[in-house]
Amino acid sequence: MSETNAVTAPATPKGPPMAVARGLQITNMDELWRFATAVAKSGLAPKGIEHPEAIFVALEMGLEVGLPPMAALQNIAVINGRPSIWGDAQLAVVRGTGDLEEFAEWYEAKGTKLPRNPATFFDDTSAVCRVKRRGFEAVEVGFSVAEAKTANLWGKSGPWSQYPARMLKFRARSFALRDTFGDALKGLRAAEEVQDDPQELNVTPPPSSDAPASAAPGAPTFRRRREKAAETPAEASPATAAQPAAPVPAEPSTTTADGLANEAIAAAASAAAPTSAPVAPAIPDVTTDPHGFIQFKLGQYGVKFDDFRDWLKIAGHFEQADSMADINDLPRSVAVKITADGCAFLKKCCTIYGKTGGAR
Repeated sequence: MSETNAVTAPATPKGPPMAVARGLQITNMDELWRFATAVAKSGLAPKGIEHPEAIFVALEMGLEVGLPPMAALQNIAVINGRPSIWGDAQLAVVRGTGDLEEFAEWYEAKGTKLPRNPATFFDDTSAVCRVKRRGFEAVEVGFSVAEAKTANLWGKSGPWSQYPARMLKFRARSFALRDTFGDALKGLRAAEEVQDDPQELNVTPPPSSDAPASAAPGAPTFRRRREKAAETPAEASPATAAQPAAPVPAEPSTTTADGLANEAIAAAASAAAPTSAPVAPAIPDVTTDPHGFIQFKLGQYGVKFDDFRDWLKIAGHFEQADSMADINDLPRSVAVKITADGCAFLKKCCTIYGKTGGAR
């Protein structure tokens, strides 16, 4: 005679994500958030996604295209504020779908297929990528030196000068994979492609740290500043300007005679004081905030960030300038160097590229 005992399974305790043969398996948002927080605290997060919230989103984007957490962390890049995926991982995602029947890459020059990477480049030298998806016709996409020149990429400092053949290959690969497996890649472009997009420089001067939270009564605002600049002597009639404001009945007060006298003196001094001039935007201190000072000057003279970055390379101050997404990517040592000696370097840059007559 057998006896069956009903056993109630205990509630699953809240613990770490389940470990599998090839890393952690994240099953819900709570586990994903705790993992993102751990990465942020470790200091190993890639540049641009250092905060837990950014890491969380990058991991989720990686999971959506089939990348495990650590692979997503290493292969999802944020460039110019836009998430993208590195070219090798782009191919890995496509291969992971199981629908890639054929994939081939080669180089061509003068209509002939080359056995290996080209040693000499002509305008018709191209990288070609052929992709065949199950159930679809094969797609061949090429990217030539002539196209790179049209896009102002050829000869550009950085990877385009160091590894031109590989950059041609990545561009052809990205186009072919996105054309064939757009659903699998979820719209993610190759990082090698996104990093060549033009960048916009925010030329708005940073707010002064010692500026008051709200303007004091009577302080000139930007609207009043514009009205005052547009006002002409004929419009500002002395008769109307001298008219006093209507008196406001005062409530009974227990102020002493001396107090009343002091208030009268203060009121007279306030009425006689000239209107304060408009306050110009505070200029960041070049010693404590060289990055803010440089950005302020570039905005003041209308210098585009791309031109400033090119000037850094031309003058030999920062060979890795192409990797800069904004002014904060400039090493502090370089920022201090180009603001030294009376900002001679910065003035020369503004003189050459400025839109308001050059540096003064």
